[in-house]
Amino acid sequence: MFAIIRKWVQGVILLVMVINFSGCIPLLVGAAVGAGSMAYMQGVLEMNFDQSVKKSHGASVAALKDLGLFIKQDELNRHSSRINFEFETGEKGKIDIKALTERSSKIKIRVGVIGDESKSRMIMNIIQQKL
Repeated sequence: MFAIIRKWVQGVILLVMVINFSGCIPLLVGAAVGAGSMAYMQGVLEMNFDQSVKKSHGASVAALKDLGLFIKQDELNRHSSRINFEFETGEKGKIDIKALTERSSKIKIRVGVIGDESKSRMIMNIIQQKL
């Protein structure tokens, strides 16, 4: 009986040490976040990706260029990114990317003042293809 308890305690201690010394807590949370489905709320299309902010940003810029959209502002930081763009018609949009963990991010797309779901989904689908 004592041997079973001792092995269980050793296992728990080993697990705590591995998590503590390797910095895996954000990675474990990131694995739980995963790539999600698209959600369109209040004019903004959101989706989680198992990619860093940097990779998500690069895919977003590439998608906008493929669509022939004019990129007016392009900011990339370690934990976030913002891209403002414009259609040929003058309609404006933005892509905001926030880090969820080191290896996952959330992309938010808004087209126009009140949002345009079909254009937002078109952009998000191309971003998905690029990732």
